[in-house]
Amino acid sequence: MLQSVVAPIIAGIAGFICAFLFSGPLYFGLSKFLNLPTQEEKKNLGLRIFLNFCVFLATAFSISLILQYMSLQNKAQGQSIAFILWFGFIFTSSSIDVIWKGKHLKLWIFESISSLITIQVLMFVLLLFYK
Repeated sequence: MLQSVVAPIIAGIAGFICAFLFSGPLYFGLSKFLNLPTQEEKKNLGLRIFLNFCVFLATAFSISLILQYMSLQNKAQGQSIAFILWFGFIFTSSSIDVIWKGKHLKLWIFESISSLITIQVLMFVLLLFYK
């Protein structure tokens, strides 16, 4: 019970904080150095933050469900699964923004690296609750 409810909530919070650090302070610090496009001021920021947090909860619960159907030999296997999920789904599907929508390549690379680290953090926290 603990791992099926509490673990994804804590992992979702950790992922949200990680993503916040990448999209806020780190992004603005690197934006001039890497020539990244500036972020526009967003309307309804509170709602957007809440929805973004819900996305991290959904991601954490999804990964938690996947873990329940697997028998991991060690924690490194779990981190490998996180990498495979990132590479097979997040990295590949986000590349469409560069290929077809003209997204800035440096921005996509920055976002891809941040999403890789974030999914690894989600998995790390979840694995703390599993054998």
